[in-house]
Amino acid sequence: MVYSYKGEARTMRHKRALQQLEYQIKYHFGEDRANALLNYGCYCGRSGESDPLDDVDQCCKNHEDCYDLEEDCLPKTLFYEFNLGNKTVNCENSPNSCEGRVCKCDETFVDCLQNKEFNPDYYNADQDEYCDDGCQ
Repeated sequence: MVYSYKGEARTMRHKRALQQLEYQIKYHFGEDRANALLNYGCYCGRSGESDPLDDVDQCCKNHEDCYDLEEDCLPKTLFYEFNLGNKTVNCENSPNSCEGRVCKCDETFVDCLQNKEFNPDYYNADQDEYCDDGCQ
């Protein structure tokens, strides 16, 4: 691994399945925000059924939808190669391969989260209060 600081590019090769996304989020946003995404809104760390609560929750929904489209690739267990630069994730596998498509889901998710504000009310959001789609 090569680390550099103060806005310089950071390059790394990882092969760790879903932990790859966790690492990317921690790199870009810090551990607190990565942990918050485990249980935020209706879609972050959950399978929501209602409208997303805010822009962050929308990013999580979009990411979930992307993984659903790549279901045959087993996106939560698939290893792919990437490197990290200043606020970017760069996928290194062929864009048409399962690895490339799943990496693109994660890259798009990280990009989506850039400059989004987290609402403290949506951490550990009560699913009955916030995420009820009205169906009984």
